[in-house]
Amino acid sequence: MLALFGLVVVAAAVGGLFLVLALVAGIAKLAFRAVLLPFALVGFAVKLVLLPLAAIAALAVLFVLGPILLAVGVLLLPLLLIGGLLWAGLHVVAAV
Repeated sequence: MLALFGLVVVAAAVGGLFLVLALVAGIAKLAFRAVLLPFALVGFAVKLVLLPLAAIAALAVLFVLGPILLAVGVLLLPLLLIGGLLWAGLHVVAAV
């Protein structure tokens, strides 16, 4: 009976240790969040500023490069098709 009581006391002590460990971990987590909160807010503010700037830059690049790429594609596509047909024709002639 006394051994069972000792086992219960040990189990209660170990449980209390785990409870204290969980409380310390929770307090440390809150402390780290409180310390890192200003950095998170600054990062969020930077993201709010840079996101519209990145969108405007992407649209500017699209409007500048879009017509250039379209013109290059319109000019090069027939040449590529003719070159591909000539290449295929040469291989047909070489195979015969």
